Amino acid sequence: MTQFRNVYLDISGICNAKCPYCLSGRYKKSSGKFIAVEIFDQILEQLVGRKLVDKQSVLGLYNWGEPFLHPQLGDLVTKINKFELPYIFSTNASIIPSIDRSFISGLKMIIFSMPGFSQSSYDRIHGFRFQSILKNIKTIVDNANSVGFKGIFSIHYHVYQFNMNEIALCEAFSKRLGINLELHYAILNHWDHLWAYVDNDISYSMLKEISQDLFCFDLRNLTPDKMGTYRCPQYDLLAIDEFANVLLCCQVPKDTKYVAGNILHDDIQEIQRKRMHNDTCTRCIERGMARYLNTALEFALLGRKYQNIQYLGKRIYRKISKMLLPN
Repeated sequence: MTQFRNVYLDISGICNAKCPYCLSGRYKKSSGKFIAVEIFDQILEQLVGRKLVDKQSVLGLYNWGEPFLHPQLGDLVTKINKFELPYIFSTNASIIPSIDRSFISGLKMIIFSMPGFSQSSYDRIHGFRFQSILKNIKTIVDNANSVGFKGIFSIHYHVYQFNMNEIALCEAFSKRLGINLELHYAILNHWDHLWAYVDNDISYSMLKEISQDLFCFDLRNLTPDKMGTYRCPQYDLLAIDEFANVLLCCQVPKDTKYVAGNILHDDIQEIQRKRMHNDTCTRCIERGMARYLNTALEFALLGRKYQNIQYLGKRIYRKISKMLLPN
């Protein structure tokens, strides 16, 4: 029996951020939709009824969209609590949800995604008012704590070339509120643009923008796996969109060609077979892209190992300098 410890269930196909390097940002292909409450309930029934998840599994109620935009968020939370399944939210903190005991009943973590710690950084990426985001984060933390939340708050700080000097400020803010801080490489998170970059088919204007914002040295050194021996960890999780479609992985667009089946109608073994045997995944693994995408959290590992962010910043600088300077 196939069982999954992690499931990403996108309750919102809509995002209000304007990230220039994300599928759901500046170059979004479609507006998407909010998941219907009845579809959400049916998906949970299938996951639990087929024993694809249990109480040790965790459902991330997000992927490409902003979950707190959902107009019936409270109803969705009521449904998932009925199944007693643990869940996580990842948010850009532009919206303050209604937080009560039901909201935090099975909630294990709230992740705040941040593109820096200044208005200039927010102008370049999310497009929100920075001070409003800080107030919203504090309100969400205070409201959740006031109703007995015992889970984890975590800031996922996306490190760009232009915001490294803001890490220490974010660290101080997170400590004041009792929030964990994890550092992640900001990546080119748009499937078509990513492959255009790798295939040397990207426009000059976009290439220039990327080179000024992102750390792309890992992309330059992709390790091809012509034998296809790398086992992608995406096979061990499920990514489900707001229409109950199971995607090949959590990185691909919601286009039909990247759908392996529908969790409400199709056999999970057949879905898994399609996920493991298709041209998209074969190419991704053979070109080394799968390894790159699934190891893009190196900063998070470093952040847990080194508690002193200023020291970490120096270590990152030395690493980057060593890669860029001639021998």
